[in-house]
Amino acid sequence: MLNIPKIKVPASELECGMYVHELDRPWLGSPFLFQGFILDSEEVLKQVQGYSQHVFVDPLRSTEAVQEKLRRFAAAIPVTKPKENIWNGTGELSEAEFAEALKRAKLTYNRTRDYIDLALEDVRMGNSVDTAMARELVTDMVGNIIHSPSASVWLTYLKNRDEYTAIHCVNVCILALTFARHLKLTRDEMMIIGMGALLHDLGKMKVPDHILNKPGKLTHEEFDVIKLHPMHGYEMLRDKDDLDDPTLNIVLHHHERMNGQGYPNGLEDQDIPRLTKMVSIVDVYDAITSDRCYHVGVSPHDALNAMYSWIEGNFEKEMIEDFIKCLGIYPMGSLVELTLGQVGVVISTSEKSRLKPVIMLVLDNEKKFYKQRKLINLANPRWSTGAQALQIKRILPPNTYGIDVRRIIAEETGGI
Repeated sequence: MLNIPKIKVPASELECGMYVHELDRPWLGSPFLFQGFILDSEEVLKQVQGYSQHVFVDPLRSTEAVQEKLRRFAAAIPVTKPKENIWNGTGELSEAEFAEALKRAKLTYNRTRDYIDLALEDVRMGNSVDTAMARELVTDMVGNIIHSPSASVWLTYLKNRDEYTAIHCVNVCILALTFARHLKLTRDEMMIIGMGALLHDLGKMKVPDHILNKPGKLTHEEFDVIKLHPMHGYEMLRDKDDLDDPTLNIVLHHHERMNGQGYPNGLEDQDIPRLTKMVSIVDVYDAITSDRCYHVGVSPHDALNAMYSWIEGNFEKEMIEDFIKCLGIYPMGSLVELTLGQVGVVISTSEKSRLKPVIMLVLDNEKKFYKQRKLINLANPRWSTGAQALQIKRILPPNTYGIDVRRIIAEETGGI
């Protein structure tokens, strides 16, 4: 699979299976409904060929059948030395490339939010859920996360207490796919885990609002009602021709636990599929880092520490350790103080430089807000020696110095 954001392809050379990322003219006014789509029929292919002289194809979202042809076009792209910037030297995307990846991720995120809102309403009304659209969106998400997981994970911090279920479904999908990428799962496995994660909580719409949104502790009877939601989701999806058993297992069993004390079927370790175990971990992580009507979300760092302490009977130890490695010692969204006193938010991590993530500086060394936030990559050699040498001194609790990490992320992505 080519790891190139986009390849210029003459319209005459296009084939079904290629994903059109960009036209040679503005989308506005074009005959195409969506900004970005796969050529899935001869009719669509001829329409594009009749409208454009060339397009830019995204190989990550294109099918395997057209990869060889795209390689030939990619080979003709001149190789240029990247300009020096704060991101160089770690094998990561450049700052400009990250911004482009963030735009793509935000577009998919917004479309997926719109979809899940509609799907949840369909469940409330007793209508059928459009799983074909879910598959299209997860395909886009897989491409985004293979290319730049940090850009997509960055968006999972756009949380809203009053829209928890919808945002939670999207976030669990993003985080599960990021985890799958970290474990080097196949694209087919990523599609299974992505579909299951996106649809895993649809059954909650069958739970009465006064129970689902109760601010206090649930009674035993109320919790018994909550425990039915995986079965509700499974029953409404099991007859869908495009959903396989591994996907449905995620929907049905994401609350099962290793010791058999989970629900709805009390499955034990060996009976819970691997992909389902992965989604279970991600589901808990996103839940405890989110504000709910009955608790305030904890920091990413505290969430991982808590989950590690809950391993016994709940999670597979090796899988929790892999998830911690996936998110990093300093997970994205963490508020950190540097050795020279500056304070910032972790926005990107790397397996090669786990102690040296990319930081968005928010406060200077006198704890004054920057007029314009700055990005620094601690893995860059310029921050390793001399008077300006920087390291992370400590992780700070959320809202330290009045810094609202979620508001900052919303501001930084608001124009995208």
